[in-house]
Amino acid sequence: MTKKVFILLSLFFLLIVSFLISISVGSVAIPLEDFLHLNSPEYESARKVIMDIRLPRTLNTMLVGAGLSCSGILLQSMLNNNLAEPGLIGISAGAGLGAILTFILPISVSFFLITPVSFVFAVAATSLIYIISKGFGSKSFSHISSNKIILTGIAVSALISSINGFLMLISGSSITQIVYWLNGGFSGRGWEEFYPALVFVSIGLVISILVSKDLNVLNLGEELSVSLGMNLNKIQKILIFSASLLAASAVSVAGIISFVGLIIPNLSKLIIGNDHRFAVPCAIILGAFFLAVSDTIARTLISPVEIPVGIITSFAGAPVFIWLLLRKRRNI
Repeated sequence: MTKKVFILLSLFFLLIVSFLISISVGSVAIPLEDFLHLNSPEYESARKVIMDIRLPRTLNTMLVGAGLSCSGILLQSMLNNNLAEPGLIGISAGAGLGAILTFILPISVSFFLITPVSFVFAVAATSLIYIISKGFGSKSFSHISSNKIILTGIAVSALISSINGFLMLISGSSITQIVYWLNGGFSGRGWEEFYPALVFVSIGLVISILVSKDLNVLNLGEELSVSLGMNLNKIQKILIFSASLLAASAVSVAGIISFVGLIIPNLSKLIIGNDHRFAVPCAIILGAFFLAVSDTIARTLISPVEIPVGIITSFAGAPVFIWLLLRKRRNI
């Protein structure tokens, strides 16, 4: 067994442990040994808590964590920028616009409408950025410069964010719901959100693992990648599609959660190296673990009051991000 395989197996073991802890702790603690008797009539209440609330919520956290972190590592490799993350290509801002519009509609709508609407707006924002970047593309190359994608993403995200800010000012009584969603959270998320997201995230994860070998070539730089025979236009389209699908699915379920798509890919490459055949699976597992632990803390730290999980990830992620920056500076 190689060292990298051992690291992946160790992280997967930690993920299983975090899963068991997450579904056993809460306002009502359920010992792990009780899981063996959930089908018994006397454990009916425990079974309902596990199957209807904690299990789908925990699976949602792991799915979202895996999606955001995998999206982040794809974008960082494609743009050759370790500071890239899903919000950079308009996904977060677009999803936020869709959610805010749903909240402030003058008619009463179902809460479950937020997920599909925010997903559509997230994909639309990413598509707009790609179209604009493609329009500014060089005539001598079929691919898009990573700098143009970054600059276009910043501009479009800023525009959408300003629209979001204006809508929040006129949202009236809906402002509390909007602020909570923008901070990210899994309260009330169940099987209805999990199954559709599972389909889209699974597609994105499979594609990401299949192209992980190409990411190693892409990291050599755009010009060298083309000289080695890579179809850069094709791989860019695949990566943008996969990253958008992953992040849009994640954001539509949980709202905007900061730092997962930024620090987890960097930590993964720090732990297991820059070989994306291992770094991509590492980011997927580590992202699922990080968000599962963060959500457990969010709902138990000051129970019965629940903290938006985005606050926990920012609180934990900011120091780690600063440490990564300082470490990189010392290595220069």
